[in-house]
Amino acid sequence: MVRGPEALPPGDFRTPAVYEGEVVQVGSGWNGVDAANAYLWIRLADRTERRLAIRACALVPPAERSAP
Repeated sequence: MVRGPEALPPGDFRTPAVYEGEVVQVGSGWNGVDAANAYLWIRLADRTERRLAIRACALVPPAERSAP
């Protein structure tokens, strides 16, 4: 489980929402993506998926996880 801000597309200056979920894919899947823009996909408790910025994510210890 990880927690972190969503990865917004370049030029999108909204404040990113923070999500917590299970990692389902690491990396962008695209050649040439630099580390500053790399992301991972997580699955939320409601089974939807979100893309998070890897550099800003943190592991969530079991005691700190949100209730499902």
